[in-house]
Amino acid sequence: MGAVGIHLRRAGEYVRPAGRILLDDYGRTEGEYYAPGTYHHQDSLSRFRAGQKVEAELVPEPSNPWDARAVAYDVDGHRVAYLPTTAAKMWHDVVRGWNAAGFAVYVAAKVNSWEGDGEARFGLTVPKWGWQNLLAMAEAAGLRAASEAAVEGLPQEQRLRMREDGGYTPGEPSLRALRRKREQYPMFAWGGTRDGDLSERMPFWYGYFVREQMREEEELLRCARSVKSALTRGFRDEIGRRKEREREQERLRRRAQEEQALRLQGEGRRNREIAEELALTPKQVENLLRRARKAEGITLRHNEDLRAERHRAAADALRHRKSGMTRAQIAHAMGRSVDSVKDLLQDAVFYDAPEDHPERLALARHCTELRGAGLAKDEVLAKLGVTRAKGLRAFRDASFLGTDVREARDEAVLSGG
Repeated sequence: MGAVGIHLRRAGEYVRPAGRILLDDYGRTEGEYYAPGTYHHQDSLSRFRAGQKVEAELVPEPSNPWDARAVAYDVDGHRVAYLPTTAAKMWHDVVRGWNAAGFAVYVAAKVNSWEGDGEARFGLTVPKWGWQNLLAMAEAAGLRAASEAAVEGLPQEQRLRMREDGGYTPGEPSLRALRRKREQYPMFAWGGTRDGDLSERMPFWYGYFVREQMREEEELLRCARSVKSALTRGFRDEIGRRKEREREQERLRRRAQEEQALRLQGEGRRNREIAEELALTPKQVENLLRRARKAEGITLRHNEDLRAERHRAAADALRHRKSGMTRAQIAHAMGRSVDSVKDLLQDAVFYDAPEDHPERLALARHCTELRGAGLAKDEVLAKLGVTRAKGLRAFRDASFLGTDVREARDEAVLSGG
């Protein structure tokens, strides 16, 4: 293993992405092996006990002077071992591709012990991953598309020569042309001068995807493609889910910021003061408040319409019930399901005498208190400690109680009470 020397990583050489993916969740291993390089990292490994299960993070080291394509194993932020050099040539670009997509890559590993030089030493047992897993990860990270684009940019004669050779040892003109494109395709790491001539230093995936394209054209991998496609889909879906979560978090963050700005304005704070509180510019606060007022106005009108419609429907359902109709007959008359009629009847009874339903009334009041404390809807639902259906019903009940109180207060004012 050429990369077992003590490499001091440069500042910013590796910054752990916010997301994470554990490879054990996506495929089966093909055995295990002892990771090389542990001899030089006994200080880090000695913090663990033999047999302890850990999660090892794959960390590329493009500035490693022994191997520009080295990939280390880190545990709890401390380097403890390396991938073998041959494996690192393939994994380096894949791991960097996933890092660029926002994911740190982990594998399940185990600390082992052995005797060396008359004293106990520690090692790391890591899984051996199958080729299909690695290939699926490479394609999901976009390496195939980038590789084919780089080769497609070569003159036709050079492309044909690469195909004739199967991408193993392209001619010097092709290699130099690809190397000149390295800044255009930074996801591929070229080997250092220690690796030999340019054909040895060329990124593994350039040659592989030339061969892959040829094999697919000859339909030699028809069966393997179905397995690879399923794995690739799984990895791509994971990236898509992460992006969707990030969008939702950003939406919630903006909504919370808008609510906070409205609250501060309601307290009489000026835009400049609100800007200082939220670490924004006055112009940003102005735009924020405009969007918040617009969104709240639309939401309030919409909610009021929904509440009024709900109250009318509940009253109609109760009126039908008092006339002697069954739930099924009421459902047919109102064009609703039987379950919907059941909920409407329960609402109608509660609206008529909330005090007769202490548990439901207490939940509605608790909801009102949480909303009054400035919590967002999802936060309120979480703190209520009930099912989502009951939580949403508590929101409706709280709105009804608030409306009922306001109307009673207005009637008292009009009557001089």
